[in-house]
Amino acid sequence: MKRDQGKVFLFPIVALEGNTLPLATYYLDERTPETKDRSLIDISIIFWFDQDAYDACCSFTDTMIEKIEEEYNFLSSKIEYNEESYTYSGIVNFNLL
Repeated sequence: MKRDQGKVFLFPIVALEGNTLPLATYYLDERTPETKDRSLIDISIIFWFDQDAYDACCSFTDTMIEKIEEEYNFLSSKIEYNEESYTYSGIVNFNLL
């Protein structure tokens, strides 16, 4: 996500109050043990866009899927409309290899 005047637009779980869109949030999801010394951790990253930016949300999410696939194990993605906040969000799920 973009940086403006030193602001970061990536937040764990929820964004700080007063931030503007677009921004991204993430959370750590299911943790699956592979061996006694290693676990897979599923990560969900959500890209938030305002209600007039559906095309930008889709395009950015597609770009991020390509970037994530280069480094991590891509699992799934979807675009949602959030009726409470009148925003679009692109959601990408992946886990660390």
